Amino acid sequence: MGEAAEQHGLDVDGQVSISPTAHKMSSDIDFGTEVYANQDDPINLGLKIQSGHSGFHALKYDVGAERQVCSNGMVAFHSDLHFEQSHNDAFRPGLAYNAVDAIVKSPAEIEHRLAQAQNRELMNQDEALLVLLDTGIDRYLEDPVPDLLNAMHNEVDDPENPTLWETYNAGTRALTHYSQDVPDYDLATGFEQVSQLLETGANQLPDPEVLGQSTVSNRSRQLIEHGNAEPYWDGERESLRELMQEHEITV
Repeated sequence: MGEAAEQHGLDVDGQVSISPTAHKMSSDIDFGTEVYANQDDPINLGLKIQSGHSGFHALKYDVGAERQVCSNGMVAFHSDLHFEQSHNDAFRPGLAYNAVDAIVKSPAEIEHRLAQAQNRELMNQDEALLVLLDTGIDRYLEDPVPDLLNAMHNEVDDPENPTLWETYNAGTRALTHYSQDVPDYDLATGFEQVSQLLETGANQLPDPEVLGQSTVSNRSRQLIEHGNAEPYWDGERESLRELMQEHEITV
């Protein structure tokens, strides 16, 4: 990776987190390159590298970034800029060169993705909260609902119209600032999970109506139809019924 960065004249900086058994590694590399979600929201761009070892190495290279205004970490929101070697593959050192080259050449694509995300809205704050909980990042938080609501209070301008970008930022804020005693090599998975708000896995931004409808449908089955889950908050059932009506979901 160092040689790949040198070829582009990059002055890189970063940090590495390794598990006690050395079976997991997570590294954040800052390229010293800026992109902008908007004029007042500069983002430092780089690479997020994850490695796992089970007798064979697995490696992942993704977009890694940090928002300057709040130091929120971000990762993996553009599948075309994802490079991976599975445990079954022979070691491929060329992946590092591919990853560095792709991200150095892609600021305009990244800015376009972030601009699109600011124009796509979920139904309301309750739906945004359910979408965040559905990603599974609650397991990294001591008090998931209060933590996510606090994060949304800081990131969402209009609770009645939270955008995908704002909801994503709420998730990354919670992971960056409210997770406690979670090592970076574990937290990296949380950043991957919340990145589904900006990436379908097919190099596309999700449709917020489809994302919200799927989340509400899944949660309504758990909480209302099957009754095998506890409410996340007082009044969640009522909120779900209202969202079901908006999405024309019946159980």
